[in-house]
Amino acid sequence: MKFAINYSPEALQLWQDNRIQVDLFKFPPWEELRPQMQLGPPAYIHFENIAGGPYAKEQDPAVLQNWLDSTDTLVVNTHLAVSASDFADGAPVTPEAVIGKAVAWVNRLGRVFGNENVVVENPPYPVAKWDAGLLAEVVDPAVVSEIVRRSGCGLLLDVAHAVRSCEGTGRPDARAYLDAMPVAALRELHMVGILPHKNDFGVREDHFAMTDDDWSLAEWVVGRIRDGHWREPETMAFEYGGVGELFAWRSDADVIAAQVPRLYALARSV
Repeated sequence: MKFAINYSPEALQLWQDNRIQVDLFKFPPWEELRPQMQLGPPAYIHFENIAGGPYAKEQDPAVLQNWLDSTDTLVVNTHLAVSASDFADGAPVTPEAVIGKAVAWVNRLGRVFGNENVVVENPPYPVAKWDAGLLAEVVDPAVVSEIVRRSGCGLLLDVAHAVRSCEGTGRPDARAYLDAMPVAALRELHMVGILPHKNDFGVREDHFAMTDDDWSLAEWVVGRIRDGHWREPETMAFEYGGVGELFAWRSDADVIAAQVPRLYALARSV
């Protein structure tokens, strides 16, 4: 299992100074970052495809293919986001209907890249800022499992999103929730810290430094992979830091230098 981190100037500098070991840098699909992709370890792309909701989008297949051909990107990811707006015609919202709409999104990508080369990412719930209409069915492990089974796609499991979804839906046991996901189809794993306090929307935000609770869960997750209970994914990514207004302000070099070695060792323990 390779270890990746979100690209940031801080992470690049630490890598160039031999203060951290990283197998891959995880980049957004931004053309202006192509020069930076040549300066560090191999780059792979985390695409901005969104399967459903008012912000649904897919990049041009030719653009996606270009990134696949020019980087170390293995799969085309899409974010599960079936929302109330997808049922604006008055159709009843049921788990079966949500599954059908999500599978249709996967199949759209699959017709170009092959369903086996598409991965779906579990979202956090609720998501007050960018999609308040996200349906709770989308984070139900039974629904996600059926989407993966019917479409033949893989799973991108975001651990912090899973914790937030447990809190948002009143599920008391994050480990049981994660075990219920379609982990036999696991292709990529995301790790990052969650703030201990809730924001004005009543949720704990992620993409921060790892806390003691985050470390405990991360070690359990990797243990499930190491023991053969979960499929070993190709990549485990630390989603801390980055570029742009969402991430540049939380790219503390001291956090990266302190936490990456432990995560790298954890990934390589599999």
